[in-house]
Amino acid sequence: MSTGTLFIRDSRTNTNYEIPINQNAVRATDLQRIRAPSFNGNRADQVAHGLRVYDPGLQNTAVTASAISFSDHEHSLLLYRGYTLEQLWGSDFEEMLHLLLWGAYPTASQRKELRQRLAQYMQEVPNIVRQTIFNLPKATSPLALILAGLSAYLACIPDVIPATTDATIYQTDIKRADQIILQTVAAYAVVFGAVRSHRLGIPSQPPSLHQSYYENIFTMAGLVDPETSRPDPTRISCFRRFGNLNAEHGMALTVFTTLVTASSLTDPVSCLISAVAAAHGPLHFGATESAQRALHDIGDPQNVPAFIEEIKSGKRKLFGYGHRTYKGMDPRVRPIQSILKDLADVHQPLLKVAEAIEEAAAKDEYFSTRGLYPNADFYGNFVFTGIGFEPDLIPAAMLAHRIMGIMAHWKEYMVNHGKLFRPIHLYTGDAEPTLDPRPKI
Repeated sequence: MSTGTLFIRDSRTNTNYEIPINQNAVRATDLQRIRAPSFNGNRADQVAHGLRVYDPGLQNTAVTASAISFSDHEHSLLLYRGYTLEQLWGSDFEEMLHLLLWGAYPTASQRKELRQRLAQYMQEVPNIVRQTIFNLPKATSPLALILAGLSAYLACIPDVIPATTDATIYQTDIKRADQIILQTVAAYAVVFGAVRSHRLGIPSQPPSLHQSYYENIFTMAGLVDPETSRPDPTRISCFRRFGNLNAEHGMALTVFTTLVTASSLTDPVSCLISAVAAAHGPLHFGATESAQRALHDIGDPQNVPAFIEEIKSGKRKLFGYGHRTYKGMDPRVRPIQSILKDLADVHQPLLKVAEAIEEAAAKDEYFSTRGLYPNADFYGNFVFTGIGFEPDLIPAAMLAHRIMGIMAHWKEYMVNHGKLFRPIHLYTGDAEPTLDPRPKI
């Protein structure tokens, strides 16, 4: 890791500072030693605790240390606990969850035990959780239904809430933390299945101890062959492989939201609720749905050139293109396209539109000079619709994958005793008291 010293000279005071560099980073708190000059007339500068780092959107700020994943945007590399995407291509949900949570790839017996525990916890989810979802209108947004289901589940297990039991329980009792993580993962599967079943007006099927996590999700969500009542193996395989690509992506918004919530020592169910709400925005998991809608508006590949010109002129926004992490090609895109080959029997005319956009953008200097390439959202939505998920359910389906990374980061933050998030802001108003505007009586 890169270490050294950053030498700073403040031109305002002619003072020199030496700031330590560790792991190619400086601590923001070390910059507090740099003070504004005493003659500065801005009171807001004087009362602040030294020099502040202004970073809207946290574009270049590390908020925690983590050993879960590594992304190298210059070489389009993504590692989970040191494993490449290619190495994990054949892994199932239980193997990926074990790796991300406990930092080691499971043995066959560990994988089997984890599968059974998840299925058992699914069966233990109180029926009132499903009833809560089914008592709401079918046309309700999947987001609202999922939040309602998770909230109902949390209401059934009040002993997991640290504020009412033991404030530091998840920092001191790791076994208890592991248990509630698995219960949370299982509950999400049940909630997701109930939400899709309710919106389609079909009976909610119970989970089975003899099925894997993904098989149970498909069964409970009604994604089964009408003749066999079993999930289609090809669809399961596509969902599994895409899940391995989507399981974890560092400080993406869902994880960051989770950690902000977790920093007050909150339970994982509550943290997942906050992550679900954050995920559905069109700049995060909702981008897949937004990308699908934009492609639908284009309609036909012959309309792509005009659409590209509207993008370049700022009249339209192209969701699913460009990525804060990757300035080159997102390493997940080509594997996603290989998954789509297994869904070639599904008629998806909008896929041709997406391919025409990529072809046109690849030849256009506007996109190449800005490092704009398709990301996982651009083609990922076709995996979900090809499998059978409705477009507005895509963000929730993506969370069935990302829940692995979300829970791994929650646990890591608890074990490492992460600090409470309490950022500061730059005050831009009047720093002197104003006259009382209230009328005198």
